[in-house]
Formats: sequence, C-alpha cells, structure tokens
Amino acid sequence: MACKRGALIVLEGVDKALQQSGRPAEMMRFPDRTTTIGKLISAYLEKKSDLEDHTVHLLFSANRWELV
Repeated sequence: MACKRGALIVLEGVDKALQQSGRPAEMMRFPDRTTTIGKLISAYLEKKSDLEDHTVHLLFSANRWELV
C-alpha cells in the first residue's frame, strides 16, 4: 500500500508582526537537523529512509523537546 504524505501549512511573518507591535518573539527552526533525531527526520524528508507516519510524528515532537 502506497503511503501519501500530508501537507505542512506554514504561517510566515508572525514573528515580525509581533516584534513590530512591541511584543517579544523568537524564531525557531525545525527540524533541527544537527541532532541525532534531526538527522533521522532529515533522512526521511529527503526520502533516504522510510518511516511509519506515527514514528515521524514522534520524532518531530522529540526534536522540538531537544531544544528545551
């Protein structure tokens, strides 16, 4: 069975609008491809590895937690 990937919806410019209105905002970029988990995600996104959808979801979550 072929697996279709979902769509990623990105809202750009929100950080700039917040900063211009005097509110603090910090830019974060994910996935962080420098970590071990980020490298797994990167390989998946570059279609160099095949991972199950739930696994990828958990890897993205873990990659964000690495920053904490």
